[in-house]
Amino acid sequence: MSKPFSIQMSAAAAGRRGHLAQAAQDFGPLYGVLLGALVLTGGIGLIMLQLRYGRLRRRRTVLASFAVIVVTSVLVGMTVSHDSGPAVARTPGVPLLSAAALGAQRVPVLVVPNRPGFNLVGVAADGASAGTDPGRLTAGRRYSGSERTWVGVTLGAGEQRLYVSANGVSAALDVDTGHEPAAESATLRGTDGPECAAAALGALLAGSERPWSACPADRLAAADTAMLRSTVHFLAARGTRSVALRSDDSPRARAAAAVVREAATRERLSVVAPGKGAPPLLVVAGWAVAETQVKDVAAGRVRAEGTYLAPWLLSPPVLGPSAGQIIPLRYDPRGPAAERYLSALAGRFPGELPSAAGYEAWQRQLGGDFAPTLLYAAAEVYIPGMPSHQHSKGADWLTSGMITPVSGPLRQPTP
Repeated sequence: MSKPFSIQMSAAAAGRRGHLAQAAQDFGPLYGVLLGALVLTGGIGLIMLQLRYGRLRRRRTVLASFAVIVVTSVLVGMTVSHDSGPAVARTPGVPLLSAAALGAQRVPVLVVPNRPGFNLVGVAADGASAGTDPGRLTAGRRYSGSERTWVGVTLGAGEQRLYVSANGVSAALDVDTGHEPAAESATLRGTDGPECAAAALGALLAGSERPWSACPADRLAAADTAMLRSTVHFLAARGTRSVALRSDDSPRARAAAAVVREAATRERLSVVAPGKGAPPLLVVAGWAVAETQVKDVAAGRVRAEGTYLAPWLLSPPVLGPSAGQIIPLRYDPRGPAAERYLSALAGRFPGELPSAAGYEAWQRQLGGDFAPTLLYAAAEVYIPGMPSHQHSKGADWLTSGMITPVSGPLRQPTP
């Protein structure tokens, strides 16, 4: 599927703007050393040309010029090496992606929403903690769907220090939250918080400089409503007479469950609880509940004739277990645009898992259009004796699997 022209132009412009910054991030201190050496070499070459054409005649002048060039090259190298962390946005009140120097490593740190009040801080290190008082840091935890350690931190208004610690090493980050408190979101404090942060990160990677004001799980998007209705219609057209439904207590999931029940009534389908018989299972919960549900299906604790996931559940931990996952999407997760998102994520927040929330926020920021809805099937592929790719450096929806379309464009039933 070809990528919209607007995405091509925006992505190309973003690539040109971020070329040097990306190189600095990729190579860290080595990039600073190389750049300093380049400045030194160019300066020496300039002195040699001036000597050749007689423009530098006094020994004292030559030595002074050489000293200035050496000092300049050292300062350039030190500055670039010091600032080589993946800082994406420094605008007050905008989610911040920066890096903490923890020992010999520069560890990516994400702060969402980076405004006065409760913030979710993601640290790319196991057992991390964070806070505003270096003597009283709050221990973080892991959530389903993310490889990061997440810490809830209350930040004040304006410029301040955020302290991060991992593996016995601490560092301080300068943050500026601005002076406008964010609207309090219960979603950010719960198990759907990392999905919210993933969406903010996706927008940041695409160049957003706007404050982050809402989490995906706060409401059911119109596009997701249409895709859920189309999925129920697809099942009814195949002769299905009942469906199982798994939801949770988030505003989005409650609204999604209501949409599924209404669509099932229109299609003359009955809705049952998971485990009652073995009908197709529709999962409209968040990452945490969805991961548990697909694991139950994969282990045989719950029987289902296919596991149909809500569009926001395109996430490796939910796709990985062998539960016959099928998901409606408005984009090709293996297409060129999605590959660029995966590359940007791996380069700026190494090790983090991709997500539908992150990709869609990234694509919307770049002004891209979405395609007609297709159903995609996800399946891990295991070949005995084949080495595992679970620790691949690049981001991917499935480390050793396939996501392929299994339908044509879904029909949009009339509400």
